[in-house]
Amino acid sequence: MSVILGKRSCDLLNKQINEELNFSYTYLAMSAVFKEMGLDGCSSWMMLQVEDSYQKAMKIYDHLQKCNVKIKLLPLAAPKQEWRAPLHILEELVRSQQRMTSLIHAIYEASVAEKDCQTQCFIARFVNDQAQKENIALRLLDKLRKMQSSDLGVIMFDAEMISRKIT
Repeated sequence: MSVILGKRSCDLLNKQINEELNFSYTYLAMSAVFKEMGLDGCSSWMMLQVEDSYQKAMKIYDHLQKCNVKIKLLPLAAPKQEWRAPLHILEELVRSQQRMTSLIHAIYEASVAEKDCQTQCFIARFVNDQAQKENIALRLLDKLRKMQSSDLGVIMFDAEMISRKIT
């Protein structure tokens, strides 16, 4: 049996695969820059973000395949690879999480408008997960802003990131 998804929902889900892979690529660049800065804890945590974004892209890909929807892969953009300070990386992380939240909400809203129950149920899990990710990114940014006034503060922040398992 073929599942009928709304056209706009399908288009947005296909686009979201690309967005997730682009974010994954950006997070990989962030991890590399953290590593170059000697912040191994931040680099390791950012690698969790790489994997998480990739896994979300694959979940969407699988969802579209199960629904017999044509997959339309788009080109990946080269990520930014230069940041002056750890704070700038986390500021960009927050912006990317906020952008991701708006993209996920747009998919949900399209699925509601099209009465696409299949996509509504599928994407609802992402809505809650994304809210948590954005909240974590905001808290980390706030914490680093408070600690960044000294090199020791940044080192302590980095050490704390090593033990973080939540993406």
